[in-house]
Amino acid sequence: MELTSVYLTEELAALRQRVAELEASEAVRRRVEAELRGRAYQQAMIAKLGQRALAGGDLDPLLDEITVLVTLTLKVDYCQILELHPDRDLLRLRAGSGWPAELIGQATINADPNTHLGYTLFSSKPVIIEDLRTDPRFNESGQLYGHKLVSGVSVIVDGQQWPFGVLSVHTAHKRKFTQDDIYFLQSVANILGTTADHRRTQLALQDANDKLEQRVKERTADLQAANEELRNFAYIISHDLRAPLVNIKGFAGELDYSVDILRAALNPILPQLDDTHRDDLMTAIGQDIPEALDFINSSVSRMNSLINAILKLSRLGRRELLFEAIDMTVLVQDTLASLAHQVEQTRTVVMVDPLPEVVADRTSMEQILGNLLANALNYLIPSRPGQITISGQASPEAITFRISDNGRGIAQDDLSKIFDIFRRAGQQDVPGEGMGLAYVRTLVRRHGGQIHCESELEVGSTFIFTIACNLAEESEHDV
Repeated sequence: MELTSVYLTEELAALRQRVAELEASEAVRRRVEAELRGRAYQQAMIAKLGQRALAGGDLDPLLDEITVLVTLTLKVDYCQILELHPDRDLLRLRAGSGWPAELIGQATINADPNTHLGYTLFSSKPVIIEDLRTDPRFNESGQLYGHKLVSGVSVIVDGQQWPFGVLSVHTAHKRKFTQDDIYFLQSVANILGTTADHRRTQLALQDANDKLEQRVKERTADLQAANEELRNFAYIISHDLRAPLVNIKGFAGELDYSVDILRAALNPILPQLDDTHRDDLMTAIGQDIPEALDFINSSVSRMNSLINAILKLSRLGRRELLFEAIDMTVLVQDTLASLAHQVEQTRTVVMVDPLPEVVADRTSMEQILGNLLANALNYLIPSRPGQITISGQASPEAITFRISDNGRGIAQDDLSKIFDIFRRAGQQDVPGEGMGLAYVRTLVRRHGGQIHCESELEVGSTFIFTIACNLAEESEHDV
């Protein structure tokens, strides 16, 4: 009996020990499961917050949502987001959970290392407080003590250029925060920092767009004023300058008629004059006065041509454009047909690539191509056969055309001047007023495009111009 009792006692002790081990194991299992559930919940909240941040919108509602989410997830009494003042000397309570509503947006804390939250700005890792009341590192404000804050964790909300501020949580009782809690808070801070940076960039872009829009308005007003001045200038030319020219030409005709009368009247008298006076008089009447009148008449004609050229430029800038679909390959071939004699004389080989169709004003396109192709032919080098290549390329915004030749080329110093009125580059052996490229630039600009030239002396030139797409739709919208 005694052996049996001892045996049963030992078995009972072993059984109790086994039960204790199983209970301990179960407690560990439950603790691990709780930790895993908590970690999974935190990860789910981070994913939710990330989706919310990506959705965009105002920053303030997102900050409020973050403080509530963090408070519920970490089961803390207070959560706060403090924004760093631009002067970097204060932290302002931008959003918070657990705090009186009157403090949100108003309360500030010195951003210096003597405070818990200020110290966080100078730290490269989370700052953990076991008991704020006894921590010797910080001298906290009455605001924090007034709310009986005890334990807490704070992390910096960093940014690309400077920190946005600090994210922190506190409890009213002593608590030890886990590493998972700290990882969660840091992840939230990272999302907040990225979102704040994105908002800052959006605001900067909006500000830049507003300034750009204002500059565009100012430049448009300046352009309209310049166009009005050009119209006034054209009016002055057509009236105030042309009238004196008409008078000069008329009086020159009168002088020419008077010289004929004077010559007829002097013929009977000339034999009676001495040789010196007779020769001087005959030279004046027969040569000097007619040469002066020829000079006056040619100058008047030249001035009249320049006035007409300026008036034509003014009309090109005001003429109503009629947009239609244009087969540029056909239009180039038609333009070359009108220049066939020059092409043959200069032994020029013209290569035309398949060109994109454009919606543009046909008359303008004819003038652009006519001027550029005529220039290419006029400025070839006679000692070698000419080569002209015409190509085009379409993009969603614009259609680009290139007209290349192997002619004389243009000096680099002259490239910026060739589109100005009355400006001609190189040897002046081709007739004209120097207005052709000015006409072309005006017409290209009216089609929402730009034109420039690339050139090398004795090698050749390439004129590149663009025509904007959707011009017809924009024109209808403006109407």
